[in-house]
Amino acid sequence: VHISLSMQIAEALNQAHQSSKSTRYWEILTGSWLRLFVDIHISRILIVAKLREMYPDIQLICADGTKSRRAPFDTADFHSLTKSTEWNSLVYANLWNTASAEHIASPGRTVRTTRAHQKPQSSKLSGYVLSATYLPRMQELLLQLRLGSKYKRLRVLNLPAIPADDEARQKLVFNESQSSDVERLLIRLVRGYLPTSFLEGFAALRISICQMGFPDSPKTIFTSNRHIYDDVFNAWVAEAAENGSRLVLGQHGGYYGISKFPTFAERHELSVSDTYLTWGWGSTTSTLGGIILTTVGSRWKHRESRSRLLLVTDELWSHPRSVYTDIPETSNYLDHLGLLAKSLPSTIQQSLELRRHLGQRVVGHPVESWWLNQLPTIDMGDSSIPFSKIVKNAKLVIVAHNGTTIPENFSRGIPTLITWTSNWVEIRDEAKPIFAKLAEVGIFHEDPVSLAKHISAIWDNVDAWWESKEVVEARELFCSQYAKSVPRPRKFLRQIIVGKSIMGQQGDL
Repeated sequence: VHISLSMQIAEALNQAHQSSKSTRYWEILTGSWLRLFVDIHISRILIVAKLREMYPDIQLICADGTKSRRAPFDTADFHSLTKSTEWNSLVYANLWNTASAEHIASPGRTVRTTRAHQKPQSSKLSGYVLSATYLPRMQELLLQLRLGSKYKRLRVLNLPAIPADDEARQKLVFNESQSSDVERLLIRLVRGYLPTSFLEGFAALRISICQMGFPDSPKTIFTSNRHIYDDVFNAWVAEAAENGSRLVLGQHGGYYGISKFPTFAERHELSVSDTYLTWGWGSTTSTLGGIILTTVGSRWKHRESRSRLLLVTDELWSHPRSVYTDIPETSNYLDHLGLLAKSLPSTIQQSLELRRHLGQRVVGHPVESWWLNQLPTIDMGDSSIPFSKIVKNAKLVIVAHNGTTIPENFSRGIPTLITWTSNWVEIRDEAKPIFAKLAEVGIFHEDPVSLAKHISAIWDNVDAWWESKEVVEARELFCSQYAKSVPRPRKFLRQIIVGKSIMGQQGDL
């Protein structure tokens, strides 16, 4: 669906702007938004179809569509709107009378698609640009110096809030003759939900590029997350790619390579990058098994005074972006963790500290009252304090989601346990043997009561268990795929950025 829709949007926007940009140009600029847009609407189609099947007489009450804004001003604004009840109400209203299960087949596992990019030859390419690489700031600076490039502070430009023009949107031309039912439905919705930065505000977007101060055609552009939210940056990248610049994208946190259903970001990055740098795993010819970026140069200092049992939780969504990636508030997530906490001996319960996700306040309802009703004496923790400070006092960390904390902690050697069920986390086939090994040595648990018993058994000497031969081997197996390290990481990254082959050389880096 996405590939067909992406090509249609490229043709429509080229015609609207009287340009002849490549499909890749438009995918670099619009792809992050479009993949999430498709995920959200297919997720809502499935929900609507299920509701209408279960409750044939159900009626929908929604926000007044004439007084609400569908079209975001840019991709960053789109991310904000997707979290609001009002915007989601508009989406359901658009789908209510047209969406049905017949629109789409069961998605199954998402298939990754990568395309070879024909690079135009240019003798004017010069320098390298690094921005939001996910490296610690000092490591990014040192890498830039090694590349001979200037450090440039991350500054996101705010585009003018240009409203949607209904007349201009109706003039967008799409060829729907070969489209499926779901594609035709999404094409109709694109006219209402397309960010104005791609249509009405496109001229202002291109004018803003010069304010970034980046060179027109660097040899290589390397980022790990700026492409997810910054339209001005993406417009500059798209122009540079048209001129022959090479795009290296790095993995953005955990979840990648593990989840059965890749996120919109993973699929987008694999599609548009010339080289896709993972944290160890590989899947396609454009994927390079790299290193974990966030822990380069950092070390975890062992402290004898550690005493806390830290429970790291995920955000629960009132309006999940996808039925496969976000944990909904209607899941059994809190019940699972509540049973874990109650199954701990009282002496360990007293050491339990909760690490709530900062995003909970914007994606769903507060969870504090639920936890206090379950365990009135629980330490709710302070989510505003950096995790790096909180973890210093942790004797043991429990991570209850498929997220960045797991590979980061394993990379640093922080004693960590994992818990989830297939109701809210499914892993891809390649990851199953690794998690089976983690379960065998007691790191991974689906049963909260079993996990509580394991914590009780190792609590008096966590380090002895964590440094045991079988546990170390299981951790190393995980890190080889999802949190890899090399002796000289900056040299390793430099070779990738300048385009040198590193095959067979990693042991020397």
